[in-house]
Amino acid sequence: MILVQNEYFSIIEENQILFIQVVRSGFSIRDFQIIMEKYPAIVITKFLVLKQALEHVANEKIEFGNLKPPVELYISPDNLEAKVSINLDKETYAATKEAIKEEILKQLRENKIVHGILYDVINKELTAQKNIIVAKGTLPGEGTDARIIYLELSDMKPNLHDDGRTNYYDMNLVRHVHKGDWLGEKVFAKLGADGMNIKGEVLPGKPGKDKNLRFEQSSVETIEKENKTVLIAKFDGALQIKEGKIGVINHLMISKNVGTETGNIEFDGYVTIEGTVEDGFSVTAKHDISILGSIGVGAAEKIYSKLGNVYIKGGVSGKGKCIVEAGGSVFLKYANACAIKAQDTIDIGYYALDSDLSADSILVQAKNGRTIGGTIRAKNKVSLRMVGNIYEKETYINVAGFDRKAIKKQLDELLLTYKELVIKAERNERELKVYEMTLVQFGRTKSDEDYMSYQKIHQELVDEIYKLEEERKALLKILSSKGEGEVTIYDKAYPRTLLQIKNLQKRLTQVTTGTFYAQDNRLMFD
Repeated sequence: MILVQNEYFSIIEENQILFIQVVRSGFSIRDFQIIMEKYPAIVITKFLVLKQALEHVANEKIEFGNLKPPVELYISPDNLEAKVSINLDKETYAATKEAIKEEILKQLRENKIVHGILYDVINKELTAQKNIIVAKGTLPGEGTDARIIYLELSDMKPNLHDDGRTNYYDMNLVRHVHKGDWLGEKVFAKLGADGMNIKGEVLPGKPGKDKNLRFEQSSVETIEKENKTVLIAKFDGALQIKEGKIGVINHLMISKNVGTETGNIEFDGYVTIEGTVEDGFSVTAKHDISILGSIGVGAAEKIYSKLGNVYIKGGVSGKGKCIVEAGGSVFLKYANACAIKAQDTIDIGYYALDSDLSADSILVQAKNGRTIGGTIRAKNKVSLRMVGNIYEKETYINVAGFDRKAIKKQLDELLLTYKELVIKAERNERELKVYEMTLVQFGRTKSDEDYMSYQKIHQELVDEIYKLEEERKALLKILSSKGEGEVTIYDKAYPRTLLQIKNLQKRLTQVTTGTFYAQDNRLMFD
């Protein structure tokens, strides 16, 4: 069949193969573009052959290309999309539009495309010489990730105010729970809605991301409900969240004073005392100690938390005898003639008088807070309001200080290890997800030995990440101090206040307000 004929050549189509028979020279290859625009179904497969044929009159048929059908259907490899290309010029398409629509629908039927056919597009939006989407599958829906919530501990921060009549100092250090109390839950991940490809094949919905509950199995049990796992306390005790795991610790609650009736207290857990600790008696606990009596503590022998915090709501008036010590922090309304030692922070509400204080960081919170006499020893930072008094009572403040470069190097190394562990945990989590899909596919359970091995590795990685996170916070807390050790006086420090940061000393000779810090082996002041 002759497709094109002019004074220079004829283009002949035989079984969709195109030949050119040139009878006269003078038609350039550039001018051939006009032919292509008129007949968009033409595809040149032998460009050089065509060029030479136009330049040399041979008067014989020379193969140079092929002819596309008027309508071509393209189906994506994933069977999610079908496109058509109408290989006609605009005029021809306009004259044969209805026939083209019928041809498209026919090809869709022949290729078993039954879902997502865009009839509006086929009827109203077809255009010649463009790829037009005529069928589109429904993608599977994204699943809903598992959702985990836990019973929360109160912020470990005292509340205080002075309303002109009474000083108020309070905090919730320990949260008591009873056997069977709700501690947390995981709402299960859900599958997304199923999708369907254009051939009517179901595409399973995508699973939501699972998450692991973190809890101490010795003190917390699980109950499976319709769509969630619930955590409940196995026994009465104090709520604890350590390294990201929720648990319950034994909690001794004493509704009276610790004294002759109770004897000294030594307990492997949390201790809450509704009254006070009488003179000469002691309280020792592995975890937090809360003394809630409003009159505070007097000349008690010792109050000691090995691993936790100590909270004394009414403060301490120790008569030079009472010792308070904590593996964590100490919070108290005031400190008078006592010794306090904490591994982390000493947080005093209103005043410290003639006391020996020792911790990583020490602060007196109230706007009119005072620190008069005694010795203040910190590793990193001291934040006080008013120091000394108008009678120039000697007060000694010492900050051991730190090597900022060494701490920064330690932090950088920790962050590198942290990043490596996160990458390992993410890879392990992906492997777990694939394994879970395999278990479902082959009808096996999550008690499968290999799966449990993956789970164990994942839990160990997560535990390490939580430990590193705690270390990271501790290092950042050190680096939050100015220079390499800081003493800040917010209100004023009176003369005869002696400051020492690292090996740098200064005795104040006048009322001073501001921040002292060590930097480049010099004592700086802002």
